[in-house]
Amino acid sequence: MTPLIILGCGYVGTRLAKAALLEGRTVRVCGRATGRMAPLADLGAQVKYVDAAVPKNLPVALSSLHGATVVYSIPPVTSLPPGQGIRAAMQAAYGAGAGCFIHFSSAGLYGDEPDDDVWVDEDTPLAQTDGAMANVLSDEAAVDLFGADRLRWCVLRLSPVYGPGRGIRSKLRAGTYKVLDDGQHATSRIHVDDVVRVVFAAEERAASGSKYLVADDSPTTQGEYARWLCERAGFAAPPSRPVIEAGRPRVAHRNRKVRNAKLKAELGIEMKYPSFREGEPAIEAEEQQS
Repeated sequence: MTPLIILGCGYVGTRLAKAALLEGRTVRVCGRATGRMAPLADLGAQVKYVDAAVPKNLPVALSSLHGATVVYSIPPVTSLPPGQGIRAAMQAAYGAGAGCFIHFSSAGLYGDEPDDDVWVDEDTPLAQTDGAMANVLSDEAAVDLFGADRLRWCVLRLSPVYGPGRGIRSKLRAGTYKVLDDGQHATSRIHVDDVVRVVFAAEERAASGSKYLVADDSPTTQGEYARWLCERAGFAAPPSRPVIEAGRPRVAHRNRKVRNAKLKAELGIEMKYPSFREGEPAIEAEEQQS
């Protein structure tokens, strides 16, 4: 079975590692916080220290697992020149004989102001003036320019990920969630287990150089999602704040209505959780078991 290496093993990476281990795959998880990855070691994963800001760490972390799928889930490394961190990771993956390189990018590349009427897909132009996302753009550009034919690669632009312990439910429970402009703005999302399924489909079927927006089937407004969840779980309704408020910086809203047609057509995948109405009950069931 194809080995799996996860560079930057956080929330999504942990879920991905557990799913791969259940399939009997060799899994290596890499990051700076090796103590947080100890539970994965107990399940059989190899744990390696990696600091992407120190590129010489990478060849060692990626060695000895020829043909592996490498998932790059590290935020842009701002202590290095733009794109250098991910470029070094791809070079190390190529040198180690990896078979596939999957980069987790962001579906927030289409601008930081609400745009509730427009659907975005892979052909929608990216925003070039959103300074906060400049390094995300640089990382994608570095991937585009990587010229090694032997290493197949693809980019997954993830919508906000929710699941057990993460997302609106957790924020409502903690009392930290706020909606913008009374919750009128459109949002897309993706359940963490559907991200895992997309990764597995991409490593099998994605053509080299492909890019996919990753979201569920049913964008909604912030308000609709929050009201549904508050009624179901008995949470207090969250407060609202305006995007523009006197004396305070404008709140960025990078979410959009994301069309996932290319993902489904080319990777042959259907969402297990096509909307939050299926995903949230699954979260409840898992939390009750834990």
